[in-house]
Amino acid sequence: MEFKFDPENPKYEYITERSHYDKVIKELENVNVVSVDTETTGFDPHTCSLLLFQISTPDKSYIIDTRALDLKTLPEIKDILEDQKKIKLLQNAKFDYKFIKKHTGIEMYNIYDTMLAEGVLTAGLSGKMSSLKTLTKDYLGLDMDKNIRKSFIGLKDINFSEEQLKYAAIDTFVLFPIFDAQIPKLRVRGVVDTAKTEFAVTKVIGEMELRGVYIDRGKWSNIIKNLKIRRDELTQEFYDEISGLYQYNSLDLFGNTAPPININSNVQLLELFNKRVGLNLPSTGDPILETVNHPIVKTLREYRKYEKLISAFGESLLDKINPVTKRIHPQFNQMGAATGRFSCNNPNLQQIPRNQPEAPFRECFNPAEGYKFVISDYSSMEMRILADLSGDEKFITAIKNGYDLHSYTAALMFGLEYTEDFKKKHPDLRQAAKAINFGLMYGMGPGRLAAQINVTPELGKEYMEKYFSSYPSVRDFLKKVASEAVRNGYSATPGGRKRWYKMPDKSDPDYKKLIGSIERQAKNHPIQGTNADAMKFALVSLYERLKREKIDAYILLSVHDEIVTECNADFAEEFKDILSEEMVKAAEVFVKKVPIASDPFVGDVWEH
Repeated sequence: MEFKFDPENPKYEYITERSHYDKVIKELENVNVVSVDTETTGFDPHTCSLLLFQISTPDKSYIIDTRALDLKTLPEIKDILEDQKKIKLLQNAKFDYKFIKKHTGIEMYNIYDTMLAEGVLTAGLSGKMSSLKTLTKDYLGLDMDKNIRKSFIGLKDINFSEEQLKYAAIDTFVLFPIFDAQIPKLRVRGVVDTAKTEFAVTKVIGEMELRGVYIDRGKWSNIIKNLKIRRDELTQEFYDEISGLYQYNSLDLFGNTAPPININSNVQLLELFNKRVGLNLPSTGDPILETVNHPIVKTLREYRKYEKLISAFGESLLDKINPVTKRIHPQFNQMGAATGRFSCNNPNLQQIPRNQPEAPFRECFNPAEGYKFVISDYSSMEMRILADLSGDEKFITAIKNGYDLHSYTAALMFGLEYTEDFKKKHPDLRQAAKAINFGLMYGMGPGRLAAQINVTPELGKEYMEKYFSSYPSVRDFLKKVASEAVRNGYSATPGGRKRWYKMPDKSDPDYKKLIGSIERQAKNHPIQGTNADAMKFALVSLYERLKREKIDAYILLSVHDEIVTECNADFAEEFKDILSEEMVKAAEVFVKKVPIASDPFVGDVWEH
């Protein structure tokens, strides 16, 4: 492949003088597509420095030493990066966006992210985002030495080597041919609009991560302390309950009496339950234990609940508090799932549970002084999407009438009258309907349903049939999307987001099993993918409105169907309606047959 740059001796200009900078700016003013990259002393924009800022044309890279030239005082580069007509090519744009915004105040517009574009093209086929090294090898056949990146870590006043500058230039050059190769693919596969959505939301996610969220360290530590006390009490209860089943106690290294088994050893627990208690269990996993009515099992499950809370949300989360901002800055992966849904890590705030009396973790998250949390989530969003996509008349009518969907579904399934107190009258039947309503969206079959609601497999199958008889269009829709995925090799949302599948060979002994897995994923994709599309549209439109109307509010988190913001306390009540309005408008782009509900509230803690 021929390139406009020499991979061995890339053409670049290293800029440390204002006069040199002025000359370069003139050369860039009439360029419609540029590539952008940065070199930094680390990965945290709040504690690390911006060393180099690279902006490139296809055949020349301009490397600005930001130690010598303060970009905050040079408005010309701001004009270029914020020009909405110029395309800016980046790889993992969110990273560079945060450093550039933090250290220069510049906001980039019209971003094209090669990493996200590839993610859109390969959703479902790869479990992780492609690195620049991988893309360069796949598209250009070049091997990049990314080890040089490490040489920038911790640098301050040392002069850059020619090897470092060449590396910085190459990082910008390779983006042009990758871009040229990806664009036709995006068009042929019909996912240009999906890619544009991802590029637009990158800026919003960058702003979210920069802002972060405040957490009350003392309150969090106190919750963990109380959880540990209760966990230790349950540990002792467990050992007291099993003590009569063993003839002896072992001794520890100091000669003290030790428990007869390790409560965390699945092998020893299985021996306890099968040989000493006589339960005949295949495993000690919770899906099995939840079906067992035995006091020792109940104590173990209660112990595990507390142990899981402690291990998942222990003191280690407090180590993530940034020393500069005193806030937590989680990382959001905007294509964390093949459906386009977000994932979150470092720390994963999406797994913070709803408040429980013994673990009110969400009460530890508070807005900045002088601000209020303004939070809203989509109400029963995936249920509404399923009703919309299937077009089932009874399903749609129930939503339009504001019925409790699980109670209404149970009433249909079991030939009962729907009443407002149905939940109180028939809790078990409603629970069965609820399990099906949610489980269908993840391809749940009768066997899993039976285990979940603790009935026989035969009854689980009967319940599923009753459900589909109640909502026949849902059955038809799910069958259709499953068969189309097998036939086409992909499934799609109404907005055009696609998920691809590796189709097995018919000679594969696991062919039926693999096809079944594809069908389950295909049933879920249009529902969860549409939810992801709506959430991303909402984030972008909300952010743009904040900027346009100069509202003193910030988007902090996107957690499942929920958007968490903090707003100046004086405007919070009015902003509540704005947040809800933008979320509803975004969802209405994709959901046409049923109303959308977004339930906002204002408060001083994450969950009211």
